[in-house]
Amino acid sequence: MQKIKYTLVLSLFLLLSCNSNSKVEFIILQLNDVYEIAPLEGGKVAGMARVATLRNQLLQENPNVITTLSGDFVSPSLTGTLRYQGEKIAGKQMVEVMNALGVDYVVPGNHEFDIKEDELLKRIAESNFQWTTTNVFHVVDGESEPWMQNGKAFPDHIIHTVDEVDIAFFGSTVPFNRKEYVSYTDIYETVKSVYEEIKDEAEVFVGLTHLEKYMDDSLATFFVPELDLIIGGHDHTNMIYEFGDTRMTKADANAKTVYVHRMTYDKSTRETSINSELVKIDDSIAEDPEVKAVVDKWETIANESMAKMGYSPEQDVMVTTDTLDGRESSIRYKPTNYPIMTAESFLFAAPQADLAIFNSGSIRLDDQLTGTITEYDILRSFPFGGGISLVKLKGEIIEKILDIGTVQNKGIGGYLQLANVEKRSDGWYVKNQKLNSRKTYTLALPDFVMSGGEANLEFISYYKNAAETPATFNGIKNDVRDIIMAYFRQK
Repeated sequence: MQKIKYTLVLSLFLLLSCNSNSKVEFIILQLNDVYEIAPLEGGKVAGMARVATLRNQLLQENPNVITTLSGDFVSPSLTGTLRYQGEKIAGKQMVEVMNALGVDYVVPGNHEFDIKEDELLKRIAESNFQWTTTNVFHVVDGESEPWMQNGKAFPDHIIHTVDEVDIAFFGSTVPFNRKEYVSYTDIYETVKSVYEEIKDEAEVFVGLTHLEKYMDDSLATFFVPELDLIIGGHDHTNMIYEFGDTRMTKADANAKTVYVHRMTYDKSTRETSINSELVKIDDSIAEDPEVKAVVDKWETIANESMAKMGYSPEQDVMVTTDTLDGRESSIRYKPTNYPIMTAESFLFAAPQADLAIFNSGSIRLDDQLTGTITEYDILRSFPFGGGISLVKLKGEIIEKILDIGTVQNKGIGGYLQLANVEKRSDGWYVKNQKLNSRKTYTLALPDFVMSGGEANLEFISYYKNAAETPATFNGIKNDVRDIIMAYFRQK
């Protein structure tokens, strides 16, 4: 009888041990859309050195941590527009910080192609992390070919193995930045095609995407429903959705949050379970000394470069008790004080204008400002600078611009913020007078918008030859940064 009991206990122990050994656990640390390497909001939130600390904590929990960034990191940023050692920085600071942090895999975002071809090739060569894509190609002498890293083509998928469990990563990028040196294939079919080729080679399937939310939905719902997880980017706001059996997540831009995915694959049942946690990156997390040293290095370089441009980063511009909202989750969706004040500054510089419009996407701050506003705050808000134009247009054209810019463009960079014009129940009013479709008005607007650079507002470029773009306005350099500094100082 005793022997039977012993045999039963041993059998149970072996069964439990078998079940335990059948489960493989790993962690995916997800970032996306990171332009700033240092903490924001007065040091309260974000900061890549803090992300590094979190990563080190996760490694203590489980040595199998995979760190990913779902596109948009070499551009845009103020530091990236500056010069160092005779050339434009163009994302070099971000790659160096990502190397120090320990990023494993990235997919190109549309903003990777803001910079010049030779600059991007340098950033790729400097990367210790692996780039991957299914649908983005390098155009060389008119022919599309794979991008190269360390003499090898970007893989169309990556297999990462943990305890004999293979995890497949697929990259796909929204085709929004069409430069001469870049070509794209279909964002869905390419992932589907690669999946079909390697579906028997892996147990877990992960989409590493830089797509709009509805595109991730379509990818998971109609093309590759076998994906366990989509770690996405591009939308800049944290979200989590279930598309069929596929989970899709995005963290907040600039590492204000990250997603931590604790994943388990059961070899016996062939099932994958995911516990996804959105983690706030704030001043409750210490900064990793090694990564902070790299961040500090580039902060010093940026300050020196701005000084050479004639700016004093620490110089006060204005003191305010209001909070200036430059967060993309606000300014691209509704009238917000910071971009409205930017439009007002155009009228301050050019009082002859009847109204002004400003495209919210030109603000790249993704932050809030209060208290003492410095020149650095303005410069990092508008890293690309650019002048403004004055153009005389009929009221019917003005109305078309306003309707598209405030309704159709809601949620994107071409969402318009306004000065001296408002929408009332019976239509648009300019300087408190009903807009007259036949009357001619003088409109102040950014050169970028005047040139047709914003989506759905391309038609404005038809009137470019009639626009005036002076070098200065009453002694103020015609650059949005100088204009808003002058406006803030008089306030």
